[in-house]
Amino acid sequence: MFNISFGELFAFGIITLIILGPEKLPQTLRMVLFKYRAIKNHLNKIQNDLENELELIELKRIMQEELQKIKQNEEQLKQQLALMQQEIENVQSTVSMEQGAKAKDTKDCVYIQSQDKLRTPFLTHFKTVNKFNEDQAA
Repeated sequence: MFNISFGELFAFGIITLIILGPEKLPQTLRMVLFKYRAIKNHLNKIQNDLENELELIELKRIMQEELQKIKQNEEQLKQQLALMQQEIENVQSTVSMEQGAKAKDTKDCVYIQSQDKLRTPFLTHFKTVNKFNEDQAA
Protein backbone atom coordinates (compact mmCIF):
# COMPACT_ATOMS: atom_id res chain seq x y z
CA MET A 1 0.00 0.00 0.00
CA PHE A 2 2.66 2.53 0.97
CA ASN A 3 5.47 0.56 -0.69
CA ILE A 4 7.18 -0.20 2.63
CA SER A 5 9.51 -3.20 2.86
CA PHE A 6 9.71 -5.61 5.80
CA GLY A 7 13.04 -4.15 6.97
CA GLU A 8 11.62 -0.64 7.13
CA LEU A 9 8.57 -1.91 9.02
CA PHE A 10 10.80 -3.77 11.50
CA ALA A 11 12.89 -0.63 12.08
CA PHE A 12 9.74 1.41 12.65
CA GLY A 13 8.53 -1.17 15.23
CA ILE A 14 11.83 -0.99 17.16
CA ILE A 15 11.75 2.83 17.19
CA THR A 16 8.16 2.86 18.52
CA LEU A 17 9.08 0.29 21.18
CA ILE A 18 11.96 2.48 22.33
CA ILE A 19 9.87 5.68 22.32
CA LEU A 20 6.65 4.32 23.88
CA GLY A 21 8.05 1.60 26.05
CA PRO A 22 6.63 -1.89 26.58
CA GLU A 23 3.68 -0.69 28.72
CA LYS A 24 2.11 1.80 26.29
CA LEU A 25 2.91 -0.04 23.02
CA PRO A 26 -0.04 -2.54 23.15
CA GLN A 27 -2.55 0.23 24.02
CA THR A 28 -1.20 2.45 21.25
CA LEU A 29 -1.31 -0.40 18.70
CA ARG A 30 -4.91 -1.21 19.72
CA MET A 31 -5.91 2.44 19.38
CA VAL A 32 -4.19 2.74 15.99
CA LEU A 33 -5.91 -0.45 14.74
CA PHE A 34 -9.34 0.81 15.92
CA LYS A 35 -8.76 4.11 14.11
CA TYR A 36 -7.58 2.22 11.03
CA ARG A 37 -10.73 0.03 11.05
CA ALA A 38 -12.97 3.07 11.55
CA ILE A 39 -11.35 4.87 8.62
CA LYS A 40 -11.50 1.73 6.49
CA ASN A 41 -15.21 1.22 7.31
CA HIS A 42 -15.90 4.86 6.55
CA LEU A 43 -14.11 4.62 3.20
CA ASN A 44 -16.03 1.42 2.36
CA LYS A 45 -19.29 3.17 3.18
CA ILE A 46 -18.35 6.10 0.95
CA GLN A 47 -17.39 3.70 -1.84
CA ASN A 48 -20.72 1.84 -1.53
CA ASP A 49 -22.62 5.14 -1.56
CA LEU A 50 -20.79 6.22 -4.70
CA GLU A 51 -21.51 2.89 -6.38
CA ASN A 52 -25.19 3.19 -5.46
CA GLU A 53 -25.31 6.72 -6.83
CA LEU A 54 -23.66 5.58 -10.06
CA GLU A 55 -26.21 2.78 -10.34
CA LEU A 56 -29.02 5.28 -9.78
CA ILE A 57 -27.59 7.58 -12.43
CA GLU A 58 -27.38 4.64 -14.85
CA LEU A 59 -30.95 3.57 -14.06
CA LYS A 60 -32.14 7.15 -14.54
CA ARG A 61 -30.42 7.29 -17.93
CA ILE A 62 -32.00 3.96 -18.94
CA MET A 63 -35.42 5.18 -17.78
CA GLN A 64 -35.05 8.37 -19.81
CA GLU A 65 -34.13 6.34 -22.89
CA GLU A 66 -37.15 4.07 -22.38
CA LEU A 67 -39.39 7.09 -21.83
CA GLN A 68 -38.11 8.58 -25.08
CA LYS A 69 -38.89 5.31 -26.89
CA ILE A 70 -42.39 5.30 -25.39
CA LYS A 71 -42.95 8.89 -26.55
CA GLN A 72 -41.79 7.97 -30.05
CA ASN A 73 -44.14 4.97 -30.09
CA GLU A 74 -46.96 7.21 -28.86
CA GLU A 75 -46.34 9.67 -31.71
CA GLN A 76 -46.31 6.81 -34.22
CA LEU A 77 -49.57 5.48 -32.81
CA LYS A 78 -51.13 8.95 -32.99
CA GLN A 79 -50.11 9.23 -36.64
CA GLN A 80 -51.51 5.79 -37.40
CA LEU A 81 -54.71 6.66 -35.56
CA ALA A 82 -55.04 9.89 -37.57
CA LEU A 83 -54.58 7.95 -40.81
CA MET A 84 -57.15 5.38 -39.74
CA GLN A 85 -59.60 8.14 -38.76
CA GLN A 86 -59.12 9.79 -42.13
CA GLU A 87 -59.74 6.47 -43.91
CA ILE A 88 -62.86 5.93 -41.80
CA GLU A 89 -64.10 9.41 -42.68
CA ASN A 90 -63.50 8.74 -46.37
CA VAL A 91 -65.38 5.45 -46.18
CA GLN A 92 -68.20 7.09 -44.20
CA SER A 93 -68.51 9.92 -46.68
CA THR A 94 -68.75 7.50 -49.61
CA VAL A 95 -71.22 5.32 -47.71
CA SER A 96 -73.30 8.33 -46.70
CA MET A 97 -73.38 9.48 -50.31
CA GLU A 98 -74.57 6.05 -51.41
CA GLN A 99 -77.07 5.87 -48.57
CA GLY A 100 -78.27 9.39 -49.35
CA ALA A 101 -78.96 8.33 -52.89
CA LYS A 102 -80.81 5.24 -51.67
CA ALA A 103 -82.74 7.28 -49.16
CA LYS A 104 -83.90 9.64 -51.90
CA ASP A 105 -85.14 6.67 -53.86
CA THR A 106 -87.17 5.23 -50.98
CA LYS A 107 -88.11 8.59 -49.40
CA ASP A 108 -88.56 6.81 -46.08
CA CYS A 109 -85.28 7.62 -44.35
CA VAL A 110 -82.06 9.57 -44.74
CA TYR A 111 -78.70 9.49 -43.09
CA ILE A 112 -77.62 12.66 -41.33
CA GLN A 113 -74.85 13.54 -38.93
CA SER A 114 -75.80 14.04 -35.31
CA GLN A 115 -75.78 17.39 -33.55
CA ASP A 116 -73.02 16.39 -31.12
CA LYS A 117 -70.55 16.08 -34.03
CA LEU A 118 -70.23 12.32 -34.03
CA ARG A 119 -68.87 11.16 -37.30
CA THR A 120 -71.15 8.18 -37.73
CA PRO A 121 -74.44 8.77 -39.55
CA PHE A 122 -77.79 8.09 -37.88
CA LEU A 123 -80.94 6.77 -39.45
CA THR A 124 -83.77 9.27 -39.09
CA HIS A 125 -87.38 8.46 -39.96
CA PHE A 126 -89.64 11.17 -41.27
CA LYS A 127 -93.20 11.45 -40.09
CA THR A 128 -95.58 10.73 -42.89
CA VAL A 129 -98.46 13.02 -41.94
CA ASN A 130 -99.56 14.08 -45.42
CA LYS A 131 -98.87 10.76 -47.11
CA PHE A 132 -102.01 9.02 -48.39
CA ASN A 133 -102.52 5.64 -49.86
CA GLU A 134 -104.13 5.41 -53.28
CA ASP A 135 -107.35 4.21 -51.65
CA GLN A 136 -107.61 7.24 -49.37
CA ALA A 137 -106.94 9.75 -52.16
CA ALA A 138 -110.01 8.71 -54.09
